[in-house]
Amino acid sequence: MQGAVLKSFTYENKGGNGAGVIILNRYLPTNEKQKIAEKIGLSETAFVTQINDDNFDVSFFTPLCEVNLCGHATIAAFYYLGVIGRIKGLNETKKVYQNTKVGKLEIEITFNDANENNVEYVLMQQGSPKIYDKLEGIDKIKLADSLNINKNDIGLYNYEMSPTIVSTGLKDILIPVKSRKILNNINPNLNMIKEISLEKNVVGYHVYAIDENKLFTRNFAPAVGIDEECATGTSNGALGCLLFENGIVSNQMEIVQGESMNERSLIFVKVNNINNTIDVRVGGKSLIKSNIYL
Repeated sequence: MQGAVLKSFTYENKGGNGAGVIILNRYLPTNEKQKIAEKIGLSETAFVTQINDDNFDVSFFTPLCEVNLCGHATIAAFYYLGVIGRIKGLNETKKVYQNTKVGKLEIEITFNDANENNVEYVLMQQGSPKIYDKLEGIDKIKLADSLNINKNDIGLYNYEMSPTIVSTGLKDILIPVKSRKILNNINPNLNMIKEISLEKNVVGYHVYAIDENKLFTRNFAPAVGIDEECATGTSNGALGCLLFENGIVSNQMEIVQGESMNERSLIFVKVNNINNTIDVRVGGKSLIKSNIYL
């Protein structure tokens, strides 16, 4: 086995969200993966088994449990596979596939022309988007209380948007707030967020604001052991789908996350309607921070 710690969705070679990546050369049971993820201690660790040149089995673990999909760990995993030469390319975009608990998803790895296996960025297909319930009334009040904000702070100027449960692989409550200042000043009650997340059967909250036509987000998932993440692929993919479906954004957008954590990260989201099917892709850049020795 070989592996590394990477930062995904970096912004000008800074920020980004840490993920562990382990390339497996033998079968590893779930309990052993969980122990390794707990030891690494990052929000998610991806375990990758190469099936052939184009197909990879990938599973994802937080320090507490397995999750069906993870955007930033996917970006990290396939960036790493390109850098170490498991996926080869030169001045081209290669398409490969990851087999996950939400299905078989396409990955695009763009290599630049500097030298072989020099990866520019990775773009991942997400699961088919599903938009569930809007949360109003007492639910909206509870959401505001758990974020320590006024319920009137929830919403968007010029658009009728309510907190909504959405999934492109993992279910989150997407919560609009009326300004970037409100977003960055949130002081969450993590115990309340955990209780509400378990009650609503979601991973956590993805809170967003629009400021000067730019998207800014924060993500809280204490129910799976993550107080706050500075970059999340699946949540931002779900957000991109929701805003695109409501006519608020175009089909391509850049999202800044982690600003309040001093870990500014940049997530690229692309949404297309292909034969009446919504295709959501999330991408970004990565950096290798250190190797993992097991």
